[in-house]
Amino acid sequence: MTINEITIPPLPGERIDESIVRVADAENYQKRIAAALELAESKYNTTELVIYGDREHFANIHYFTGYDPRFEEALLFLSRGKEPVLLTGNEGWRYSEIIPYKLKRVLFQSLSLAGQPRKPNPAVLQEAIAEAGIGKNSVVGIIGMKYYVAEEAEDFLHTIDIPHYVVKALEVQGSKTLNVTDIMIHPAYGLRTTLDIDEMAVLELAGTKSSRSVYNVLTNLKPGMSEIEASAFLAVDGDPLVAHPNLNFTLEGARQILASPGSHQLKYGSIFNISFGYRSSMVARNALYVRDAADIPAEWDGIMEQIFLPYFRVIVHWYENIKIGVTGKAILELIRKQVPEYDSLGIGLNPGHLIHNDEWTSSIFTDTGEYEIKDRMAIQCDIIACPDHYPGIHIEDGLIMASAETRKQFAEKYPESWKRIEKRRNLMKEKLNIQISDEVLPLSDIQGCFSPFTSNPHSVLGVVSS
Repeated sequence: MTINEITIPPLPGERIDESIVRVADAENYQKRIAAALELAESKYNTTELVIYGDREHFANIHYFTGYDPRFEEALLFLSRGKEPVLLTGNEGWRYSEIIPYKLKRVLFQSLSLAGQPRKPNPAVLQEAIAEAGIGKNSVVGIIGMKYYVAEEAEDFLHTIDIPHYVVKALEVQGSKTLNVTDIMIHPAYGLRTTLDIDEMAVLELAGTKSSRSVYNVLTNLKPGMSEIEASAFLAVDGDPLVAHPNLNFTLEGARQILASPGSHQLKYGSIFNISFGYRSSMVARNALYVRDAADIPAEWDGIMEQIFLPYFRVIVHWYENIKIGVTGKAILELIRKQVPEYDSLGIGLNPGHLIHNDEWTSSIFTDTGEYEIKDRMAIQCDIIACPDHYPGIHIEDGLIMASAETRKQFAEKYPESWKRIEKRRNLMKEKLNIQISDEVLPLSDIQGCFSPFTSNPHSVLGVVSS
C-alpha cells in the first residue's frame, strides 16, 4: 500500500442550528423498559430493576425516560405490571416533567446537592421501594456505572457501584441485589449497543456538529495563537457536551490527553492535540503544526516514515475491514498481519469502541472476546498511539453500521442526514481511497482525514495504490 499526501477541497463548515436534545415518544420508552425487564429476567431471574444516574452517568436513565439528571443524582425503579418510579432531587424535580409517559415521580431530597433543603422524611426511599413492589422475595437488578468481570472482582455479580445506602435500603427489605449493568452496555447483547432509526439521526447530527467545530479550529490556527484563543473557534452552542473539550499545543499537554486549553502559544513545530464532542459523538486529532518537514524538531526526525505512515495504514485497514458479522478480535488480527508495526506504535486502550449517549459504552475490539459487529451499531474509530521517543498520534471519528434495509429506512426518514453521509462516503472512497463497505455510515465531515502537518488541514494522507 502506497500512501502520499493529497489535497482535498474545503469541506462544509457552516453551523447547523439544530438541537441534539430530543425526547422520544412514550411508546418507544415503554418498549425499552419492557425489553430491559425481559432481558434481565432471562439472564439473572430478576424481578425488578433499579437504575442509578448522576451528572456523569446519566445515559441509562436517559435511555428509559429522556430525562438526564443534570446537577444531582436520580433513581429509577422498573417492575413488571407497575408504574415506573423516579426519585429526583430538588433541581431535577421540574425538569423531569419532560418524561412523556405516566410514572410516579418522588422528591427524594437526599439526592440533592449538599446544603440544599432536606424534607425530614427518611421513609421516602423505603416507600418508593415498596411502591415498586420490591420485597423479601425480590431479586433486584441494579444498573449502575459499569459491570465487572471475574478478572477484576472475585464476586463480580455482587460488585455494585451505586451509593451504599441505596443498596442497604433494598436489602433491608430482604431482597437480593445483583449488578446487571451488562444488559445495557455489554458488546454482545447490551440494549444500548444498537440504535433505532431516530437515535441514528441524533448521532449523525452530533457527529456533524462536532466535526465542523473541530474543522473550524483546524482552518483558523495561526502561529502565536493561545490554546484558549484557538478553542473559541469550536463555536460551542448550547447542546450538551459528551466530555470536557481538550486542546493543547505542548507535548506535556498532549501526553496528558485530557488537558483543557490554557495559555500556551502555537508555533511551528508544536504538537497539536484536540478532542471535542457534543453528546453522542467525539472527534479528535493529534499531529504536528508544521508547514513541511523542515519545521519538524530534530529529535522527531523520521516521524513521517516511522509513525505517521504506519499509523495511517492501521486506520485504512481498520475502516476497510469493518463489516457486519465480523468480530472486533478478527479485525485486530487482520491489522496486525497487514501492518507489522502495529505493536510498536504504542497503541493503548482499545483500537475503537462503541458509543451511545455516553462517549464510551464498551468495546468489541479486544483480544479476549469474540464480539460481532451488528446492524445499527455505533462505533468510534479511536486509535490512540503513544510511541516511544515520538509524540502521540490520534484521529477519531464515529460511524454507524447499517444493513441495506436500515440504510433505506434511514434515508427515507432523514434525507438531509443521508445526503451528508453520502458526501462523507464519497470523500473517503474517491479522495482518500479508503474503500469502506456499503454498511459504513460515516458521521464526521473529516472522517479518516489526517493532516500530519496541520498548518494546511486540506493536505491529508491518502492511499494512492494498493
